[in-house]
Amino acid sequence: MEDNLTPAPAPEPEKETSAQAPSEPPAPEEKQATEKAKAKKRGVKAALRSFFAPEGGNVVNGKVLTKAQMRKRSVLRWTLLVVGIIMMSCSVYFFQTPNDFTLGGIAGIAIIINSFIPAPVNQILTQGVIMAIINVALLIIGLIVLGKQCTVRTIFCSLFYTCIIWLFEYLDIVGLINTAVGRVETIVNPETGEAVTQALRTLTDEPLLELVYAILFFGVGGAMIFNCGASSGGTDIIALILKKYTKLNVGMALMIIDMIVVLVSFYTFDVDKGLFSVLGLFTKSFLLDGVIESISKTKYITIITTKPEEIGDYILKTVNHSFTAYDAEGGYSHEKRKILVTVCKRGEALKLKAKVKLIDPDSFVILTDANEILGKGFGDAF
Repeated sequence: MEDNLTPAPAPEPEKETSAQAPSEPPAPEEKQATEKAKAKKRGVKAALRSFFAPEGGNVVNGKVLTKAQMRKRSVLRWTLLVVGIIMMSCSVYFFQTPNDFTLGGIAGIAIIINSFIPAPVNQILTQGVIMAIINVALLIIGLIVLGKQCTVRTIFCSLFYTCIIWLFEYLDIVGLINTAVGRVETIVNPETGEAVTQALRTLTDEPLLELVYAILFFGVGGAMIFNCGASSGGTDIIALILKKYTKLNVGMALMIIDMIVVLVSFYTFDVDKGLFSVLGLFTKSFLLDGVIESISKTKYITIITTKPEEIGDYILKTVNHSFTAYDAEGGYSHEKRKILVTVCKRGEALKLKAKVKLIDPDSFVILTDANEILGKGFGDAF
């Protein structure tokens, strides 16, 4: 007896989909090129971070800063660098060059060299161009000899410094100003007899006044750059090289180089300009040191109080500094008190003093100047 069995349906053929199709592995050359592109992109990002951000990550002088504080610190640093460079450039272009003042440095060397270049050529080899040539040569030597000591900020300042002076020369700012205010002179060509009217070189007829402004702009601008951990390059690189191979320190090497430049000005120009340059060099040095110390000056604060918890909490959370506390006893009343000691910037110290008087009107506060502080949270002005 045969079984009535229906035949099983034939299996349906599998549908081929693009998802099931095996993907071909990338060629080794393509994969290598992709990895190189990614590595190059990471390198560019790292270079930009190292260029614009302060070194040491988010820890500065042992103090941990937030990302917002780091960004604010970086913007402030680069703003002050740019302002300092512009001030130094204005000193050289508006006051030093027209009066042949040589206050040392690459600017002084360029002024002396430019005086020996004949008339047609000195329109091309201007002081800004000469400074650029010397600075680029010294930067190359500095990178070879000094390595990491020739920092990115110094390279930026050196090149930006010469570019600003070259731009001033190209636009002829002094000529435009003097023409606008009518400070012009008429010169008669002895060969053709033709009269030519041109603007005067100097902004005023008072060389001593212009020397004062040359020193002021150069000293304050240089101090701002130094406090940002950079320099304008030039003779600073020569001084660092001399320090490396001799027993001279940087300050003494700089003074010797600048003095040589100033002494050469006696031969290049006249005695009056040489004496002005000597006066300017020494005054600039004193002003530079004074401004640097003024910027980095802080306040040492001693607070004798019966409310140390509230004042200490304000110092920690609002002023964002720490403090040292120890017990004390009044010599007359024999009352037990606390002494809090902290160090603040001048603006912070004024706020702290006012707050202490609000919290404890009977407190005793002593503020003294501290010219230099090295430790957690201090040691670097910007």
